[in-house]
Amino acid sequence: MKSGDIVTIAGGLIIVVVIALIANPHYLSGPVTAPVTPVSAPIAGTPVVTLVPKTHPTPVPATISVPATPRPDDPPYRIFYSNKPFTYPKFKLPENMETFGASDIPMRDQELVPFAYVEDTRGGLTQLFSVPYPVWIINTTVIANRTPQYGNFRMVLCYANNGTVIEGEEILNRGSSYRIVQTSNTDVYMIITTAYIDLYHISLETPRNYYDTYRMQPV
Repeated sequence: MKSGDIVTIAGGLIIVVVIALIANPHYLSGPVTAPVTPVSAPIAGTPVVTLVPKTHPTPVPATISVPATPRPDDPPYRIFYSNKPFTYPKFKLPENMETFGASDIPMRDQELVPFAYVEDTRGGLTQLFSVPYPVWIINTTVIANRTPQYGNFRMVLCYANNGTVIEGEEILNRGSSYRIVQTSNTDVYMIITTAYIDLYHISLETPRNYYDTYRMQPV
């Protein structure tokens, strides 16, 4: 190879290198590294605070206390006449009804709750029944609108085991009577006679405090 050719080739190489350096100048600055952000070291004695994300507790539905609905009063149950009156130890009224005296004074300062009743136009002997309340009332009303001057109503309350009379009443013409009884938890019955009346209604009642405490259940 001639010396002229060598010079020509060398010159071409130099030109190529120069053009490459002009196009990519970073080749002259050495390897490129990513910038590093300086981290400051914590100062001695300074507490390190760790931030904890705030959490919200799951809401719990509030428990609402609903008061219990009071039990309504039971409707008064009816006491019917017995179909075997002559099996009772006493089936006739005492001869002198005046010994029972006048009507008792009503308990106007207390609420009375009716729990049973007897209603009819004729007389008879009632079925046996028992009252759980220590104090109860026989509240009787007699209606005699057609012939009030002849109306007559008589009643006695007796123990079922021996026929002993507990309480009694007599209503002449028409009107009402009120008897306080203090016999409980034993079988009793009524002997009733009527004459010239349209209707009588006997309501058995007890003060509210006794009713709510003992709450009689119909048998």
